Amino acid sequence: MTATATLTPPSAPPTPGPQPHRWTIAEYRQLGKLGLFHDTKTMLIDGEILTMVLPAPPHDTSLSLAMEYLRTAFPVGHYVRNQMALDIGTRNDPGPDLAVVQGSIRDYATRTPTSAVLVVEVADSSLFLDTTKKAELYATAGVPDYWVIDLDGRRLLVYRDPAPFPAGLGATAYRTHQTLGPADSIAPLAAPGAAVRVADLLP
Repeated sequence: MTATATLTPPSAPPTPGPQPHRWTIAEYRQLGKLGLFHDTKTMLIDGEILTMVLPAPPHDTSLSLAMEYLRTAFPVGHYVRNQMALDIGTRNDPGPDLAVVQGSIRDYATRTPTSAVLVVEVADSSLFLDTTKKAELYATAGVPDYWVIDLDGRRLLVYRDPAPFPAGLGATAYRTHQTLGPADSIAPLAAPGAAVRVADLLP
């Protein structure tokens, strides 16, 4: 007598185990309203809440220098936001150090801007994040001009010309990268007549 093999149908894929919760901007801001962050500075990146190191005096000095420069550089019709919210997708609020947006202060009394003509980050411990994930987010949001003031390297990193990656990758990157030293000068794309020396942005 010949035995007959019985084919067992493949089992269904296992039910996924516990998954991390990805916060939306609305949820993230509600947590802030409830006081759960206390005095901790945070940002929302890909649905994850990241805590940030309290800024040291060199960071604050560079931030203030850049703020004063941008206020004089940009024409009427632009507003320089200092460490305020910027909506970059439904799960991202990177909390840029400085963002130059179109319009005036009162234009954002009831809404958060979703893009900017220039974003500036002052980087020490955050340099890797600022030049990788944040650069991708700002490029994807269509920010044409992105500057990173590298305090430790005493240089300015400039990212421009955002363009999509090849089809299917679902992201955008800056095609033009510049590294400028203290003696170099540059002007924002949206204010070409207002050049600044990199040294004037450094503490």
